[in-house]
Amino acid sequence: MSVGSEQVFLCVSIDCECDKGPGWKTQKPLSFASVSDGIIQRLHPLFRRYGAKPTYLLSPEVMRDEASVSALAVIESECELGTHLHAEFVGPDAHVPEVTAAFQCHDAPALEREKLRELTGLFNAAFKSNPRSFRAGRFGIGAHSLGFLADLGYSVDSSVTPFKDWAVAGAPEVSFYGASTQPYWPVYERPAEVSPNSSRLLEVPVTIRPGALGRAFSWLPGIGQRIEPRWLRPTKASVKALESLALEEIEVNSGKGRPIILNCMFHNVEVVEGLSPYAATRDEADAILNRLAGLLDFAGRHGIKTIGLGDVPTVFC
Repeated sequence: MSVGSEQVFLCVSIDCECDKGPGWKTQKPLSFASVSDGIIQRLHPLFRRYGAKPTYLLSPEVMRDEASVSALAVIESECELGTHLHAEFVGPDAHVPEVTAAFQCHDAPALEREKLRELTGLFNAAFKSNPRSFRAGRFGIGAHSLGFLADLGYSVDSSVTPFKDWAVAGAPEVSFYGASTQPYWPVYERPAEVSPNSSRLLEVPVTIRPGALGRAFSWLPGIGQRIEPRWLRPTKASVKALESLALEEIEVNSGKGRPIILNCMFHNVEVVEGLSPYAATRDEADAILNRLAGLLDFAGRHGIKTIGLGDVPTVFC
């Protein structure tokens, strides 16, 4: 199995938040070592080494932190900056949560629209430009989200997680089982559904594929959907598993006459020890970075260019 003659691009889209800890608990007072150390000292030098363009999707609290904004402004020309909504941090009910558990689709439409507008305004004020790409916190988009994003000038959403629903997390209506794994023009009211017509907003799903058990039990209603699929994510997957998943996604989508997009995601807090549930020690944080490096090396060996989420409409359409 090889890339062959297919045109393939990789996106590395990183949800960027304040420092967390075990159980995803927010560190108080708010701190941002995951930006100053995680992004500036650890992640970005790695991307620079591979000539890769990452997408950093910024949560509201990051854009309110002057030191984080200043640090990100220095690398802005080498990456894409977009937005990431954890709804607790914006709006009339804004607060610092113990855990960011909210799904934006649970807000009333007018409140969700206002929170997205405030989030976008924070980006405008911080970077004097308009964001092109967005991902919902907890992937929690709903029937109104995409229309609001399009009205605010976004060109890409990356909240869809194919082969995955979020019922266990508290949002049974957030289901992307059956969604395309490749970019598509979505029906705004039903984000997992492909529209027959192009629109202002392109959906770029996270690259996720079912595992062997998920495929085996896919014929049983509700069973296959409860088996965790495989993510293109360096958090836990080995380099070999990441490569295998990428090659499978390429093979499944070959011969369709369009570029193939791989979309890897993770969080900035994962690459600094003690700032997420995934890396309690420096060795564990280094292991995540090393697996990311393995994916970037794979991309380089196969001639796969790493681009920003906001670049996808240009190469895909």
